[in-house]
Amino acid sequence: MLRQARYLATIAAVVVVLIAAGNVSADMYIDVGNHLLQPNTPGQTIQIMVSTDAGDRAGGCNLNAEIAGGGPAYGGEFGPAITAVNMETGTVFAGQAEDANDIGSLAQMATYSIVTTSGTVLADGLLATLTIDTTGFTTPGSTWTLELGQTLNGPTDFAPTPVIITEGTIEIIPEPTTLSLLGLIGLPLLRRQRR
Repeated sequence: MLRQARYLATIAAVVVVLIAAGNVSADMYIDVGNHLLQPNTPGQTIQIMVSTDAGDRAGGCNLNAEIAGGGPAYGGEFGPAITAVNMETGTVFAGQAEDANDIGSLAQMATYSIVTTSGTVLADGLLATLTIDTTGFTTPGSTWTLELGQTLNGPTDFAPTPVIITEGTIEIIPEPTTLSLLGLIGLPLLRRQRR
């Protein structure tokens, strides 16, 4: 009798584990990417994409984006500014949510929240477009972190589903005249090596 009770308890535990495993949602992913920006130029845009491996859906998103640790006042470094965030036009939330709310953004930190008006949306496609201003930054190759996971305001998430985030960077590209000059200098050196 005791053996039968243990056997039934073991079967019940296995059933509970199997049911729980069936209810676990698939993962959502954000790969922030590495973005090249023009020097000394406002109004440049970066697209942030989200993907899912099994049709995960979201009823909203808390977006936290940060450049260079949020800036010197927060222990980071001085970097380009995030001047706008669009989570509506062309995004996974397009037509399914009202305007995203800016809940305390600063120059190098964007903190936005969006909620669907009803139901959920497929978390696969464009999540947001960030507008970046590189005014004052002219050194080719200057690079800063662009993070959505390890931010001072916490990670970007899709309530109630967490997201797996791969952080990224932004980098100032050389101006066309600099590239041309490098080409003019490099071409004779290549010819010399071939001889």
